[in-house]
Amino acid sequence: MNSKPVPDNPAPDPAFLPSAPTSEQLKETLRAVFDRQIPNYGDYNLVCGSNSFEVPGPAGRGWAPPRRRNFVIGYRWHPAEVIVAPFDEKSLTATGIPVAINMTNLAHVHRLPGLRSSPGGYEVAASTGKAFRFGVENTMPLAPPSGSPDERASRATPRIEQARDAADFHEFMADFVQRGLPA
Repeated sequence: MNSKPVPDNPAPDPAFLPSAPTSEQLKETLRAVFDRQIPNYGDYNLVCGSNSFEVPGPAGRGWAPPRRRNFVIGYRWHPAEVIVAPFDEKSLTATGIPVAINMTNLAHVHRLPGLRSSPGGYEVAASTGKAFRFGVENTMPLAPPSGSPDERASRATPRIEQARDAADFHEFMADFVQRGLPA
C-alpha cells in the first residue's frame, strides 16, 4: 500500500479561480462610482490616478506613500474643472467625498516631474485646504488579487488600460496648470 493519502484541502484548480476583471469592466465599475456621486457626471472625461508614482529626489525611485490612495479623476475643458473622487482599489467603492477644483477655488496646481517612462504627476489644491497629489499612467495597476500565494500567482493583477485617456488628461492638465499660474 504505497498510495498517498488524499489531502484534506487540495489546491484549487486554476481553471475554476475567478479571473481579474478586464480593463473595460474596471472602467465601467469606476464610472458608476463617479456617476453616483456627481450630479452632472456626463460632462466629465474620466481617468484613474494614484498617489503612488515615481518622482525624482531623495524620496524618489519607487517612492510609495505611507498609504496608497486611488482616485477616479473627472475633468472637463469648459469650464475647466477637475473632480477628485477617492475609491478603494480592492472593493472598487467610493471612500470619500469628491472634491471639485476649478478656477474659482483653485489654490494651486503644479506639475510634478517624472522619472524614466513615468510622466510624473500633479498636485492640485482647493482654497478650502483640500489637496491631492496623484499620477496618471497609461496602465494603472490596482490591488493584487487576494488569496493564498498559489491563488495570487494564477491570477493577474487588475489593470486599467487608459493610454488615450491619459494623453488627453495630460494635455488638459498642461492647460489647467497654465490657467492656474499667477497673472
